[in-house]
Amino acid sequence: MKPIFFFIILIGSILAETAQEKAVQDLRLAQQKLRSLQLEITDEAGDLIKKVETIDDKVLNQNKTLSDLLKAEENVAGEQRQLKNELARRKGEFEYTLSSLRSFGSGMKDRIHPAEKQDFGDKLKKRLELANTAGDNLVAEIERRLFLLHLSADRLQAVSGGQRFDGSAITEGNVIEEGKFAIAGPLGYFASNDNEVLGFTSITTAEGVDYPNLALLKEGGESISELVNSGSSSVPVDASMGKAIQVARVKKSFSDYIQGGGVVGYGILALGLLAILIAIWKVIEISHFPIPNRTKLNYILDDLLSGDSENAHSKAQEFQGLGGKMVAAGVTYFYDKRRILEDALLEKLGMIQPRLERYLPFLALVAAAAPMMGLLGTVLGIMKTFAMMSIGGSGDSKSFSAGISEALITTAMGLIVAIPVIIIHGMLKSLAKSKFGQAEGVALSMLNGTTELEDAAGKKPSREEPEDLDLDEAELI
Repeated sequence: MKPIFFFIILIGSILAETAQEKAVQDLRLAQQKLRSLQLEITDEAGDLIKKVETIDDKVLNQNKTLSDLLKAEENVAGEQRQLKNELARRKGEFEYTLSSLRSFGSGMKDRIHPAEKQDFGDKLKKRLELANTAGDNLVAEIERRLFLLHLSADRLQAVSGGQRFDGSAITEGNVIEEGKFAIAGPLGYFASNDNEVLGFTSITTAEGVDYPNLALLKEGGESISELVNSGSSSVPVDASMGKAIQVARVKKSFSDYIQGGGVVGYGILALGLLAILIAIWKVIEISHFPIPNRTKLNYILDDLLSGDSENAHSKAQEFQGLGGKMVAAGVTYFYDKRRILEDALLEKLGMIQPRLERYLPFLALVAAAAPMMGLLGTVLGIMKTFAMMSIGGSGDSKSFSAGISEALITTAMGLIVAIPVIIIHGMLKSLAKSKFGQAEGVALSMLNGTTELEDAAGKKPSREEPEDLDLDEAELI
């Protein structure tokens, strides 16, 4: 067994040495291959580094190119935005120009003189229709509307130097009269073919009417006829284009206003006249109302205090009117009880106050009734105006305004009457109160004289209760 064991060991040792040698040999081969690969890698790495550097250079160049392109793109975008803004501005200007031309064309027919609607107006109408049919061709529309500017410029040149042409005008009664026009700027003159109708042409016409209204001249129209027919004359100039003549014609006189007020107006004026007559009479009556003289009254009181009643009665008879009767009553009851004297004086004062204030309530009534009567006349006039509108229609604003104006006449008349009457009534009321105050002073003087009489007798008053001693102003009123 041992020889076999040793043999096996020997064979194993031999095999181990052989394997070790082979391993060493393989290691060497591997090291040689590694060195060879390292050399190859070193050679290839140099080439790769060169290629990478080349690529890096290309990338840098591409980045620079990209940056330049981006900047160029931004510049192009900025220019594009500027172009868009410029295009928007140009578009706005174009639209504004087109809108202005359209407005000019549509408004030109309303700016020309009414008489020119029969000449220049026809040409303008045709050109407007041609421009409106351009459709979506804006260039053609602009060109056609610019032609309107040239046409209007030619018209201004013609009008500024004056022009004459045949046409028709509306005269009084809405009658259309044929004749000739002479236009110089806004001024227009018309003469009929028979030279019977002469006047200024109005600068306005009713809606849908192609003929101007005339402010006719009844006198002095020969110069207009000469101007229209020959083209040269010295003519009157109406800066209001005929409106001043129309205003002068519709201006009413005082008698026209009175007639316009109708029955109600006559009633208001009658009340006003009656109130003025009463006011004049009351001024005279109150101013001349006799009030006893205080100096003479003192003489009478002296006679009464001295007991000379006959002389006092004689002097009292010199006073006239209700004031004199009041003094006479005071003299008669001077020696009676104080209450009796007060009643006598109050009775006479009660007659004086109504006399001073009579007919004054009538003035207050007139001041209150006149505006109401004026309002009644206005309501009746408006009712009449609406009744006429229901028959003739409401399209004529001038007739409606004239009817309302005439209806308001009675209101104005009522106020014209009421305001002075109110002032006069207040003045007369104050004058009557002042005159009555003077009468009260006379009565108080008579009543106070009894106090002196009792003091002269050396005794206290015993003819009445203490509460009846004084006659104050409230009792007298």
